[in-house]
Amino acid sequence: MSTTLRPGQRPDQDHAARRPVQATATPVRLEVQALRALAVVLVLLFHFWPGRVPGGYVGVDVFFVISGFLITGHLLREVESTGRVRLARFWARRARRLLPAAYLVIAVSAVATFLLVPVTLWQQWFRETIGATLYVENWVLAADAVDYLAAENDPSPVQHYWTLSVEEQFYLVWPLLVLGACALAVRLRRSPRAATAVVLGVATASSFAYSLWLTVDNPSSAYFVTTTRAWQFGAGALLALLLARGVRPLPGGVRVVLSWGGLAAIAGCGLLYDAATPFPGTAAILPVVATLVVIVAGTPSGSLSPAPLMTWRPVQYTGEISYSLYLWHWPVIILAPFVLGREAGLLDRVLLLVGVVVLSALTKRYVEDPARFTHRWGLQRPGRALGITAVVALAVSAVAGAGWAVADARAQEQAAVAERLVADMPPCFGAGSMDPENPCDNPDLDGMLVPAPEAVGGDYADYPACWVEGDEDVLKECTFGPVDDPDVPHLVLVGDSHARAMLPAFIALAEEGHISLTPQLKATCAWTTGLMNYDDPQRSETCETWKDQLRPWLVDNADRIDAVVTTGYVKMLSGTASEQVDRMAADWRPVAAAGVPIIGLTDNPWHRTGPSKCLEKLDVVEATSCDISRKRAFPFPDTFAATVEAVPGSRHLDLTDYYCDDRRCPSVIGGVNVYRDNSHLTTTYTRTMAPYLLRELRAVDAIS
Repeated sequence: MSTTLRPGQRPDQDHAARRPVQATATPVRLEVQALRALAVVLVLLFHFWPGRVPGGYVGVDVFFVISGFLITGHLLREVESTGRVRLARFWARRARRLLPAAYLVIAVSAVATFLLVPVTLWQQWFRETIGATLYVENWVLAADAVDYLAAENDPSPVQHYWTLSVEEQFYLVWPLLVLGACALAVRLRRSPRAATAVVLGVATASSFAYSLWLTVDNPSSAYFVTTTRAWQFGAGALLALLLARGVRPLPGGVRVVLSWGGLAAIAGCGLLYDAATPFPGTAAILPVVATLVVIVAGTPSGSLSPAPLMTWRPVQYTGEISYSLYLWHWPVIILAPFVLGREAGLLDRVLLLVGVVVLSALTKRYVEDPARFTHRWGLQRPGRALGITAVVALAVSAVAGAGWAVADARAQEQAAVAERLVADMPPCFGAGSMDPENPCDNPDLDGMLVPAPEAVGGDYADYPACWVEGDEDVLKECTFGPVDDPDVPHLVLVGDSHARAMLPAFIALAEEGHISLTPQLKATCAWTTGLMNYDDPQRSETCETWKDQLRPWLVDNADRIDAVVTTGYVKMLSGTASEQVDRMAADWRPVAAAGVPIIGLTDNPWHRTGPSKCLEKLDVVEATSCDISRKRAFPFPDTFAATVEAVPGSRHLDLTDYYCDDRRCPSVIGGVNVYRDNSHLTTTYTRTMAPYLLRELRAVDAIS
């Protein structure tokens, strides 16, 4: 990750932690090595035992500050000694230092994905592999964080490369800022150091302000994007500028207090912060300042000094191999269950951690160090080093792209199979086998699974003209069926993604002329006055704005609406059961008072994990494969049924018997894969429900 100066290195050499290569004596920044060790231990404990160290993610922020401090110090020394920044040489050193080990881990993770991981995960994982290889993984994750369909993605073995992507982007841009500052200084006849301080100060302050704003406005993106993290590098950079001026050393006692205080603050953040802490934002100030304080304090002397701990060989060695530790620990954690066939237990995790240490030591000894210091293959020449880097990046990306293409081709093939079967609709296919009035069984469907697990991720109701995304707040009005025919009942389908999952069945009825339809659907936004349980202020704000438009729209169009059908993801409704009913009823009553019947549709079953992950592992699929108990499938109150009781003029629609029998809720019904993830129905299954939805709508007098 970040770098420090070690004995025997010239000032223009790479500053990464390693054994000396010459016998000259240069002071070792022991406090930086200790900070590296503390940072990587926090990250490892956070990932191996997240409940014990819930804020261990602050270790990343420590690394960012160290990188800003050391790299800026290096650039300043180069400017002052040569009058310029040799960009190619700088980037080549970074490439030799960081990329060989990074690409080794990516390559191993890619091979392991091919050999161990179900095809269902290939598209996502290989997409992220390309992002990690090109060092844009943080932007990939930021995009996924606001993509509703990607909200339940499985963590890939290269997900942790988001931090390395941020660092590499810093290494790319920061020297350009320093170079620009120097050019400005020449033009204005000012000191290069002063100009650099102004330019970096403005960049740091701008990033900090943006971080504070985005952490509140869109925390999902704020965590990953470079623009909210740049100020942490900038803080280290400004400290390097300050110390370069030769600030008078602090008294020994003050340094002892600062050192202990900084280390304790970082460790305290690791123990006290958690997933609910808005981050980076103001919460990142403490670990950043604490890191700066430890660097300022250096390695103080005295009987109460932390120096014995900081200089302890295991601590220093952990700092030396911290980069490899960071690289290896995450893919080991993610891939271990695929090797073990189960989740790793306590002993497993201890052994895995030992294995990570061994892998890291070997990588440091046989990959990192030789790549940095070898004179073979012309790696010391910037052009050759950067050229080889580009070739390796393209090769790894090509392999990952091939994996993604294979998975995509299989998904497209299986999607075509599903489309043909839905069009032909064999007897007892899908919901037909669960018809409460006429249950049936078709032996020809035994062992069938449509869509296949590798295609299930794309099997969703994609109607963008009818769908309001999480960051949008304007009503969209699309229609289906004979909307101008007064003899055809007109329905409005209202709700979030669970309502959207039912859309294909309603569209099928509209295409057959039984109804006309207007969907009013928005991501993470059920029809209730209550807020949803999403930790995203932007989604909450747009949801409220959208509902403020929906209410009058429904009342204004009451004369042409025969019924409103609404459902939603009850897990995400906020408040107690009674509060949920009160808030939902408050939104329903004005529409019911306008004479529009409201049909409250009970939410579909919920699984802790996506059933396709279970089905993918089976050689033979049976009707009972990966099913769950009816009790476990409905762990949340049926708010829609309860609200029907509270709002006169509303009716209850329950399709549960098409998902579950008296005791169990299958994941495979009539040869159809029912769930695209842990709670959303596949379009294939929903379409098989159309004739039974028609019957149930008539049963509750929603239509004639």
